[in-house]
This record gives sequence, structure tokens and C-alpha cells, in this order.
Amino acid sequence: MSFASNLVGAFIRSPVSKPARVVARRIRETLYTAHTLGRIERKSAPLKTVTAPSEPVRVNLLIPEINFSSFYGGYMAKFHLALRLARRGAKVRVVIVDQCEVKESHWRDCVKAYAGLEDVFDHIEVSYNFDRSKELRCNPADAVIATTWWTAHIAGAMIEELERDQFIYMIQEYEPFTFAMGSWYAVADASYDLPHTALFSSALLRDYFRREQFGVFAQESAVDGEADSFAFENAIVAFSEQEVGASVARRDVPRKLLFYARPEAHATRNMFEIGYAALAKAVDQGHFKAGEWELHGIGSRHGDINLPAGQRLKMIGKVGLDAYRETLLQYDLGLSLMYTPHPSLLPLEMAAAGMRVVTTECLNKKAAEMAAISSNIVAARPTIDAVADALIKSAAEAADSDTRKHGASVNWSSSWDRTFNDATLERIEAWIRR
Repeated sequence: MSFASNLVGAFIRSPVSKPARVVARRIRETLYTAHTLGRIERKSAPLKTVTAPSEPVRVNLLIPEINFSSFYGGYMAKFHLALRLARRGAKVRVVIVDQCEVKESHWRDCVKAYAGLEDVFDHIEVSYNFDRSKELRCNPADAVIATTWWTAHIAGAMIEELERDQFIYMIQEYEPFTFAMGSWYAVADASYDLPHTALFSSALLRDYFRREQFGVFAQESAVDGEADSFAFENAIVAFSEQEVGASVARRDVPRKLLFYARPEAHATRNMFEIGYAALAKAVDQGHFKAGEWELHGIGSRHGDINLPAGQRLKMIGKVGLDAYRETLLQYDLGLSLMYTPHPSLLPLEMAAAGMRVVTTECLNKKAAEMAAISSNIVAARPTIDAVADALIKSAAEAADSDTRKHGASVNWSSSWDRTFNDATLERIEAWIRR
């Protein structure tokens, strides 16, 4: 803690006069404002790139951090791409740009839990460049892959030091939607104006960029956007027919509902408030009665939450990858909302486990598109009434084991080998060579 912060704390704790407390508050507000004003610049500050022809030619994959407490689908896509490029002969370096704990031995232990990535650290380099004064030595012919809006800004500055006129942008969301309208939204949106080729996570997300003429589709000719972009599917958890069959054949009472419940401010796109209000409305109308249904929430360490009629949403928190897979097979009905163009992976994985699933439409993401991925998925209008109605209807349909089993055949990749197949990797390698 800084001297100034200690000074503020001393003012607040000591029995001083009201004017002194006002001074202390103003000091604290000034410190907070100074910290906040610099955050955007610090987050997207360029790396100290130093070029030398003697350096090996690398593919530099820019990521925020390595943190296995939040190592989900997006990060798995980044590391599977890095590993597959390395196995095909590229020298891949993962460059960390945010602050995190650097313990490669710990990373090596943790990654063993992720099938297909167990030996990833044997094939890639890792460079920790949160300290922007640290040099990142590159060959002028190095390629750069950005994976978030701020790493895109970093990549944009980096290619100015290299013999590159573009970087590859792995776009896994329209990231401005993670902020309220304002400075952060605008800076995230500006990342799509930088010179790049685009690797979109899902055709739905790519279609949204095309419809809105964002990024590569903002060119004068739409043909440019088609040539300079490609859509892939983050591999979802796979379940065998036997596992799904045993799950949907259960006639257990009570049945179980699983709600992806994320009350945290940084997860607003998961629409906790509408999901909770819709569930509460359905319970208040006499559905999901105690003894007939158990209602559980996953994804947050929040405590249990009261519902009408004496019901409670029992929060089971976050679980590991293996436990997560087993958990999905125990439920009959899923509630997982997402108010962005991306379909979200959790509704797909719930459907693949044989659950009936309620999610939401958003912009170009319509009910028909989601049903085409799985007939187990119902995408409702993003209102309390519409989600409540979908929940009530889907709860009745959860008793139909044949329908649930049929819907478990999800039209989506469940293998990283399929996601990053030879044809996809060849196209990415062509971008790297360009």
C-alpha cells in the first residue's frame, strides 16, 4: 500500500474533525481518479518490441494471463491453436500482457486436467511482459495473433515494428458488449478498426460483424471481409450415447434445474436478473414445486438465494472440468442466458448432456438458429415473461426422454481436432506467411 493510501486510511480511522474527514475523502477520490484515468492506457500499452534478424521467426500469441481458475472455452481455444501450430512446425510464443502469477511448474500440473493440452508447455515458449520495460525480442518476419480487444491494440503497435501490415485477431465475442456505453466500450470497439484478419468464434458472431459492417466487413467491398475472415467452433464437452441415454431415462423425483447464475457485475451479459426474475415468476405461479424440483445455480460463489413459495436456489459454485461434465448429466432442465450474438457454449453443452435448455435471442441470434444447433435449445425473447413461459413449457417437456436424447445430437464441434482441422490450420498458416 502506498504512503498516500496509508495517509488516507489514517484520516478515516482517527477521531478528527469533519473538515479533516472531507480532506481525506478528497485525497482518496483524487487517488482513485488518477488510477482509473490511466487504466485504459496501461492495459493496452505497447510492448517493448526489439527486432533482430538473428532471432528465430515466431508466431506470437498475445493473451491476458494464464490462470487455471478461469481456464474455460475461450482460453482452451487459444492454447489448442498454439499447440496445433507448434506441432505443424511453427515456433509459437505465448506472450502474457496482464499481471498474473508466473509458475510454470504449477501450470504444467494444472494443464494435465485438460485432454489434448497435457504437453502444451513442451511445445511453446512463454514470455511474461506485464512489465512493459522488458524487451520482447522478435525477428522482423514474426507473426502476431491477438486474442482480446486490448491485445489487439498491442498487436497493432507491434506490427509497426515488424515486416507486417496485419495481425490475426481471434475474435471470441463482440467485446464492447462487456461494458456500458462509454470510454471502455469505445476503445474496445476501436480494436476492430486496426489492420487484421479475423478468426471468429462461431458463424453467428461472424454474421453479426458482417451485418453491422464491423472490422473486416467495414471494407468498401464485402468480398474483402469474406477473404479476410474465418469462423471456427470452440469444441464443447462430449458425451457418449450411453451416458446421455442413462441420464434422460431417469424417472427420479424431484427433477433438477441448473441455472447458470452469475450475479457478478463483470458477467452482466449472462442476464442473471432476468433469469432469476423469470424463475421466481414461474415458481410463484405454482411451477417448480418443492419436492417435485430441485433448483440449483452454478458458476458463482454467491450464497443460496431465496425464491417464492419457500423455494431456494441452491448455489453449487464453480466446479472443475471433470466435475462439471458429471454435473451436467445429473440435470433435466438448463437455464443459461446470453445477451450477445455469440451462442454461448454452456447452453450447447447442457443440450449435449440431454437437458432441455432455455436461453435467449439477441440481435441476429434467433430461436431458429439456436434450434438448428440442437432441438433441445429454446431461445426466448430476452424478457422476464418470455423466459418464464419458456421455462414452464420446457419443464413439461423434460419428461420426454426421447426428445431430449434426440436433441443431444448437437450440430457443433465436440473435438478440437475437428475445430482446428488441417484445412483450417492451412488457412491460418497462409495468413501467417502473407
